[in-house]
Amino acid sequence: MTFLPMETPKTFAHRLAAAQRQAWLPPTLLLLALSSVFLFGGDRGYFYRDEIHNWHSAKNLTIADNLSSEHHFLMFDYQTLDADGELTYEPYNRFPIGGFALTKLAILPFGEDLSAKIYAARMLTLLFFAAAAFLAYLSLSRLFTSRWIALTATLLAFSSTYCLYYNDLIQTETIIDLFAIMLVFHAIAIFEQEGRFRQILAKTCIALLLGWHAYALLLPFIAFGLTREFTKSRSSVPDHHLALRQLKHSARSLLRSRYLTLGATALLFGVSLLTVNFTNEYFALNREVPFTETPSFQSMIYRTGVGSFLKESRADYLSWPAFTERQFYRVGLMSLPYAFSPTHKEPIVYGDGSVDRQPSFSFVILGITAFGASLIGLLFARRHKILLAILALSGFCWALPMRHNTAYPGHDFEAVFYIGVTLTLFSLILLYLRNLRSERLVAALSVAALLVFVASALRMAHLNNANQDLEIHQATIADMRLIREMSKGKTTEVVPNKNWGGAVASQYYFSGRTIIPERANLSDAHKADFALSFTRIDVPALLTPDNRRVYLYDAAAYIKQIHEIIERSNDAQSIRSNFDVHLNGQILIYSKNACGEEDVSERFFLALYPVDENDLPAESRQHGFHNLDFYFFEDLSVQSGERCIAIMTLPDYDLARIYTGQYIQRADGSTAHLWEGEIHLAEAAR
Repeated sequence: MTFLPMETPKTFAHRLAAAQRQAWLPPTLLLLALSSVFLFGGDRGYFYRDEIHNWHSAKNLTIADNLSSEHHFLMFDYQTLDADGELTYEPYNRFPIGGFALTKLAILPFGEDLSAKIYAARMLTLLFFAAAAFLAYLSLSRLFTSRWIALTATLLAFSSTYCLYYNDLIQTETIIDLFAIMLVFHAIAIFEQEGRFRQILAKTCIALLLGWHAYALLLPFIAFGLTREFTKSRSSVPDHHLALRQLKHSARSLLRSRYLTLGATALLFGVSLLTVNFTNEYFALNREVPFTETPSFQSMIYRTGVGSFLKESRADYLSWPAFTERQFYRVGLMSLPYAFSPTHKEPIVYGDGSVDRQPSFSFVILGITAFGASLIGLLFARRHKILLAILALSGFCWALPMRHNTAYPGHDFEAVFYIGVTLTLFSLILLYLRNLRSERLVAALSVAALLVFVASALRMAHLNNANQDLEIHQATIADMRLIREMSKGKTTEVVPNKNWGGAVASQYYFSGRTIIPERANLSDAHKADFALSFTRIDVPALLTPDNRRVYLYDAAAYIKQIHEIIERSNDAQSIRSNFDVHLNGQILIYSKNACGEEDVSERFFLALYPVDENDLPAESRQHGFHNLDFYFFEDLSVQSGERCIAIMTLPDYDLARIYTGQYIQRADGSTAHLWEGEIHLAEAAR
């Protein structure tokens, strides 16, 4: 049984004529459906999604914003001061420059408007998402000669959880790279049907300018092509000739093969891009480290897992069983439109191997079923088996050699590259239904697929908009505009609060400025002219008293004034242990003389016990206290000489006591307190 039964010439001609009359309708419906991702997105001018989404978006937008001839088009996160007071960079040159350059062009007209630049970058990403879907539709139309099959399969595949959640992720290695893959696949389809070799060469180079994932399609395509030509060349030599002569004939055929030329071109072009990036980075670091020790070179080693850079024992998620389970989980979630999906996030596995929640086994089974069905279905297809097999396998062709990168829980966006499995699966199912019933059934299903896509986009928009607090985002942007103006030409110590999107978000707000990031060595912190924090302390050092979310302090004056506050603090409320802890109004001050890195590297615990337990947040009431554990660098923290100081702002309800200290996590999961103490408070004290 095949998916393409024999048709009479009359039936085929009738179907072809009907399809030509309706040729305009499927692409129109596709564009109509894709417009929903632009309409339902809400206000995209802020970092409003979860930490991972914010982290990657802010990081890549910062790199694009910093891209300029002034820095010789070096891609870097931020510029800071080294131990000698010299300007240095944190480079990020492991990806091609194309996606960053296009993002730079998109945000360039908006100058200092931080919100407009975020919005423009997100719109650019959505355009690439829509273009990737349209290229998928065009490619499937060629393979199946049915625009309705192509439309329905594309809408169902691109309505998945991962596609819609990450469709505005400002990251060159996700949606822009997805477009690059679809561009290469479209070129492959045209080449196989019409032999347009120059077109596939040009599109391959364009795709590699945007990202590396195009190799996941090119490598199996070239391997299949060379194998096919080798087989044909051997069969063209008469059997009575010697085996050596057959081998020579086959070798000459392969050397003249256009598949080999394509592979050589792709390899040389990619190596050239990477060489330029690595060389630029090497010279930007003033050749102070060996070439093989540059950050991008080390990143390449990490991603591929070459040598002993990463050992599987370091993280359970790198083991083959855990890796396989996670990948099929992603395939399963990709196979289900978000309108029908009960979840939108995959389980989190931390570096120590602990799991936030176990993968839903039903999604793993669904992934195995979807992948297996797509491969089995190819056995019954009469045409383009190889091309569809390449498409279905492309996600795994990337995930397997890049296991150390794709296995990482925070890289769940890698799931979008399993789009080949879903495109193949849905296309084959629809092809079977069309031949079993009629073209009209597939056309009717395309309307249903359009509704599913729009419903999925609407549901995802509702989820994202529910997580937004527009007033907070607007206040943060407004505060940062003033801070950027005040800090121009100066160095700022950036100490972002964890509720502010992390350090990388602050790096975007400070793109083009010199900063000392949150994790800088303590010996570097005193070089800052300013300190930045979410914590408001009403001291003369506060330079932005009218700000609502983010505050800028004169660093030297702040240190002096904090010393004065400590001296005025009530000694009866002080814990004298590894750290002195002082309570002054609504701020808790941690300080330590003769302080080093080892004193601040471990986590601080902070438990607040209220007078009235009803004041506790709902999630804390079962424990009877409010947990505000933190790392030293997560709030306003400075160093004066050899003295470390950290500030925590307390909630505005009455407290009975405060329990705080530091702890370490043992290998067996238990904890040990380095130091601890309590502050007992009378109700009247607050």
